[in-house]
Amino acid sequence: MKLTAFDQVLVYGATGPAGAARESVRLAVAAERLGYDRFWIAEHHGATSGCGSPEILVAAAAAETATIRVGTASVLLPHYAPLKVATTFNLLERLFPGRIDLGIGRGPGAGEAVVRRLARPDEAPYPEKVERLLAHLTAGTDLLPYSTPPQLWLTGAGPGGALLAAHHGLPFCLAQFAHGTPRPDIVDLYRDNFRPGPLGESPRVSIAARVACADDPRDVRLLRSLLALAAAPTNRRTLPSWDELHAMGSTVPSPGAGTDTDGMSVLAGVPTEVAEKLAALIAAYSPDELAFTTVCPDFDLRVRTFELLRAMLPAVP
Repeated sequence: MKLTAFDQVLVYGATGPAGAARESVRLAVAAERLGYDRFWIAEHHGATSGCGSPEILVAAAAAETATIRVGTASVLLPHYAPLKVATTFNLLERLFPGRIDLGIGRGPGAGEAVVRRLARPDEAPYPEKVERLLAHLTAGTDLLPYSTPPQLWLTGAGPGGALLAAHHGLPFCLAQFAHGTPRPDIVDLYRDNFRPGPLGESPRVSIAARVACADDPRDVRLLRSLLALAAAPTNRRTLPSWDELHAMGSTVPSPGAGTDTDGMSVLAGVPTEVAEKLAALIAAYSPDELAFTTVCPDFDLRVRTFELLRAMLPAVP
């Protein structure tokens, strides 16, 4: 089973915005060393989000690695012209042939005020933009220099994205972290309706999960609290550093409804607990691939999380 490490490039107090970007590149190097197949970077906009232009970090991460595929999870296509996105990833594929993934999605990736500023007048509907992007990447016209296309993934959380991926013969990545319980009905809908296309002969499913895992239960408790803090409305420009989180102690909020660390929106616990949840996830979906992300201000502990997850897979049925 192929594994993806994906990074939201969150800004923590100890590193700041510049450090968050640099740590993302370091995480790609660590993921390659740990044997991951892909490293994906999420697009988010705003003061506390570290990456509004993931394609820049894709280039930086690809330049510092040698074998791992590097890409996006995902470029928010409603905000952009399909030809511009195709042009960018055509160039990335020429620089790093056979190693570039282009994940696309329709999520806003920002608050309403930022979304309004990103909006382009008279934009085509999202399904039409996906069709245009696919045509640009596969038509072989003089709009782009010749290159093999990047591997195109459609990411989503619901039936609409699943059906759109199936219609175009694209791999589909389900955002499990948007759901408190498994939703195999969405994946079944994708598989049942899949039609081979220019970039896919058969259905391929990845399940993206958010993880809060550590060897020490006390660290797990802090990571659960950090998820609650990240979800709470705030004027913070950064998330707390690991030392700040320890200092906050009992004043850190407990996980709420939006951070279900006992369900499947976050796989939380010590390794044995997370391994059980991971086994249940695999049993529910029978995925081809798994993608993991985590919220953790300590870089070494972040890498340790991905190491623990990698070690779990041989023991999972």
